[in-house]
Amino acid sequence: MNNVIITLRVNEEIKKKLDMLALKENRSLNNYINTLLIKHIEEKEKDNN
Repeated sequence: MNNVIITLRVNEEIKKKLDMLALKENRSLNNYINTLLIKHIEEKEKDNN
């Protein structure tokens, strides 16, 4: 599967919080957000089945 680039606009406060959470998990911000989205999708798919 090919990766695609998307743009996410958030305010500075949210970005700082996401940066801190990513750092705690030793992840890049991009990897952290990608992981969150995958987990969210998996949860929604479980709920629908």
